[in-house]
Amino acid sequence: MRRSWLALLAALMAGAFLVVGQLYLTIPFIPALARRHDLTAASASLPGTAFGLAYALGFLLFGALSDRIGRVRVILLGLLALAAATLLVAAADGFPALLAARAVQGLAAATFPPAALSLIAETLPPPRRPLGIAAMSFAFLGAAPGAQLAGAALVAAGLPAVMLGTGPLYLLVALALLLALRSGRPAAAAAAGVVTDGMAGGVRDGGVRRLLRAGPMIPACYLAATTVLLGFVTFQAGTQALSGALPVAPATLRLLALPPLLACFATAPLARRFGAAAVARAGLLLLAAGLAIAATGQAAPLAIGAVLVAAGVALAVPGLIGAVAAATPDGSRGLALSLYSFMLFLGASLAPPLAGVLAPAGIAILCLLPAALAFLAAIRLPGAARVVAA
Repeated sequence: MRRSWLALLAALMAGAFLVVGQLYLTIPFIPALARRHDLTAASASLPGTAFGLAYALGFLLFGALSDRIGRVRVILLGLLALAAATLLVAAADGFPALLAARAVQGLAAATFPPAALSLIAETLPPPRRPLGIAAMSFAFLGAAPGAQLAGAALVAAGLPAVMLGTGPLYLLVALALLLALRSGRPAAAAAAGVVTDGMAGGVRDGGVRRLLRAGPMIPACYLAATTVLLGFVTFQAGTQALSGALPVAPATLRLLALPPLLACFATAPLARRFGAAAVARAGLLLLAAGLAIAATGQAAPLAIGAVLVAAGVALAVPGLIGAVAAATPDGSRGLALSLYSFMLFLGASLAPPLAGVLAPAGIAILCLLPAALAFLAAIRLPGAARVVAA
């Protein structure tokens, strides 16, 4: 049994890294796209934005679908669709076609995260579920620096070749999931998923309005969510754009960002002790501090800033999830967390063009604007009652 749930978790982590990594994979290709299509850096970043917006919107669509037809079916069909869409990106001829193909790819990618998190919550042994959620959070967050490192190493091959190479990987993940599920045959719970239940019904029944009126915590968390990946990805994409003017290579900054992401494994015990909103606030403040330190543009502050930014994101993302879940009325948690996911990745989608606009003004402006937004989000979070993990 132990081997079966470990195999399932490993397959889902690999899928999480490969699926979410597509959001960030095109960032190292921005200079090449700008040259090829005669675009500004901000315009050349739009393939990432097209993917991200469709990806964020997809959370509002596919959660309810996985409630109806099952998590595994949605994941497997989504991986097949993502493999096909990735080949479509590789075949795109011209920049408008590339944008359209990336939007299709983002929509297909949105099938994976909510269904995968729900599958973890429904199939892992109860004592292992916090570990599973933390491991998936690490894979989702690690995809940002990891995919950019991979993309930077493959820039010479060209974006079409990279997409041709990554498309079949989604089929391998689907096969690995089938084998893991077949060996263990974990029983999926009949209850709706922890992230996605009730989305469509909640929208029809005015659930969004009820959520926003339930108290100050939920809207404050939604606003904070937009700043988290906005700051993280703006820093990553901006340092890529400024690589020739900085004393630390972008690849080094991305490598420095990987170990601090392990802080997501500490969020559950920290939330039990201090409350999820306090953990989220600490993460936002770390994010803001890291960006402010990096704004000096010197080697040591840039390295320290990269570590603090990643650690802040690792605390803020699951901390905000816990704060939203604790503040949500019974029966609306799936709707609330679907909207949270949408706001989180909306920020990630807007970050590459924002970095393209801010980078010419220098590292200080690039870092201080998202730092200010994260700081304001932190101080706007209401005081939180302690959250006890279920």
